[in-house]
Amino acid sequence: MLGKCFQAIKTYWLVIIIGGGVAGMLIFMSNQSKVVAELESDIETIEELLVDAEKNKVALEEEFDAKAHQQRIKERTVSAEEIGKEIIEVDDVLTAFYKTNEPLPEDKKERDALFARLEEAKKKNTELTGATEADHIKTWQLNPQWTLTLESVLAYQQDSDRFPVLFLMETGDGKSAGLIYATYDVTNHTLSNISRHYTTDGLKDEVDVGGI
Repeated sequence: MLGKCFQAIKTYWLVIIIGGGVAGMLIFMSNQSKVVAELESDIETIEELLVDAEKNKVALEEEFDAKAHQQRIKERTVSAEEIGKEIIEVDDVLTAFYKTNEPLPEDKKERDALFARLEEAKKKNTELTGATEADHIKTWQLNPQWTLTLESVLAYQQDSDRFPVLFLMETGDGKSAGLIYATYDVTNHTLSNISRHYTTDGLKDEVDVGGI
């Protein structure tokens, strides 16, 4: 009887030990599965970072390509010089018409030609600056005798499609009349954020009487 009891106790503890071992193995395997899953996740993250790093490397190489950068600057400069020439021609025509004391030509052909140039200038002014009908009379130059020039096409050299340009104005006797700041949009070939600044000499030399 006593032997049977010992045998039962022995069997009981054996079951507990085996069960504990199995449980331990299950826990170990579970932990290992988590570790493996975490490692796989880390590997995916690293691979994604490597892909992003390669993309950034290519982007940086393109960004700091000296020849390409110089070419972009040259193209922007030429484009800015082009719109500078266009807006100067427009303002010269508008100023000659709206800021003059001279009467209109008596000859019909001359008068028609004058109005044709005016309408073309107004149309171009709208294209380049978004000017409305009421804006055309607000010419940059305040006197037909003034000279308007594009002074700077690049205030800073950055790979941007928008950058500032600067125009200078001089009176007929060579005095500083003022300056014009504007933002040039390369993509749309337009000028915006136009800011005018006149000197005392410029304001004194303003012509108030229009040509209509």
